[in-house]
Amino acid sequence: MNTVFSHIIQKSFSNQYENIATDALAFILNSSESAKHGLMKLLRGINSDLPGNLQFCTQQTEGEARPDMRGDDGMVTRVFIENKFWAGLTENQPVTYLKRLAEHPQSSVLLMVVPAARESTVWRELMRSLAESNISISNRENSVGVFRSLGTNLGPALALTSWARLLSAIEAELEEEPDTKNDLKQLRSLCDSADSHAFQPMSRIEVTDQRTPALLLQLSEIVQEAVDLAVSDTSNKKGFLSTNTSKEENSKKGRLTQTHTWSSIGRYVCFPEAQSVGAWIGTDFQLWKEHGLTPLWLIFNEWEFGRAPEVRSLLDPWATRNNVFAINHYLGSKDGNVYAVAIELPTGEEKDQVVRSVVNQLRNIAEPLAKLPPIQKTK
Repeated sequence: MNTVFSHIIQKSFSNQYENIATDALAFILNSSESAKHGLMKLLRGINSDLPGNLQFCTQQTEGEARPDMRGDDGMVTRVFIENKFWAGLTENQPVTYLKRLAEHPQSSVLLMVVPAARESTVWRELMRSLAESNISISNRENSVGVFRSLGTNLGPALALTSWARLLSAIEAELEEEPDTKNDLKQLRSLCDSADSHAFQPMSRIEVTDQRTPALLLQLSEIVQEAVDLAVSDTSNKKGFLSTNTSKEENSKKGRLTQTHTWSSIGRYVCFPEAQSVGAWIGTDFQLWKEHGLTPLWLIFNEWEFGRAPEVRSLLDPWATRNNVFAINHYLGSKDGNVYAVAIELPTGEEKDQVVRSVVNQLRNIAEPLAKLPPIQKTK
């Protein structure tokens, strides 16, 4: 449901969604003891050693970090709450925040709040960040209103929830408080607006930012060079990837094409050692927007060319073992259901390293695909 609050934010302050939502949440918590009790009930479900009442404030600098919200017990910070819509994790998230909380011996919690559609992918990114920093974890039983939670060897607990779960936990504790309920309704509308696929007004900064086209051009170059390298892979005389479905590599008849649509930029390829099963590789804006993990995807359609159901039966176990994100996805009436595998990009690396990383991921995918059986021809 749209409200005047969400309408104004969407129209004039769309680049400030996270800050405004955080300030609105803090206002609600500091205006209503029942609302604060609802949040504390959720937080104490993550760690029962937290005190029953905290004071919440926003945008307070903590060393090199600036968490969206913190909950203080006197002079000691016991909770950091980091609110997200579609922005990616920063370098401080979650490790720097966990270390800041760990400076005090008292039990503490870092709670990440994201749109429901991002829960799985953001949790995966959090786990990767912990692993890269050699932070060990211990599983916790998920409490009501929380998507996932765990303990860390640093001391603080880490948990993730959605805006919808958080606001429902607060709302459940409200009784005869019409003003607070109305405030909560306004915030929920703002979150729904940010979480929707509706058109978001563009700021002048976004429209004139030349880094956006530069990034898209770089992504296209990475795909092109990675495919070329995989086709001429020196470890395999014929390469483990092909841009031609014909046995004669120079035949125009079987040459696979580059494709560009309103929602994707890429090309078709096939895996010669996997019964020449074909796929599309490139930047898919819809998958990128929904999952945020990476702009590059390898997509198998459900027709004879892509054999998505069979590919999935082979790649799903492999993806689980290797922590690779893969998902069934509906691309519309033209393409139907597809099986999409995320091709992740290393950050902070030179172009050659990025290209080789993509090639290595494609090679790793080609290995389990080699077990794909021939198509059974019907008589």
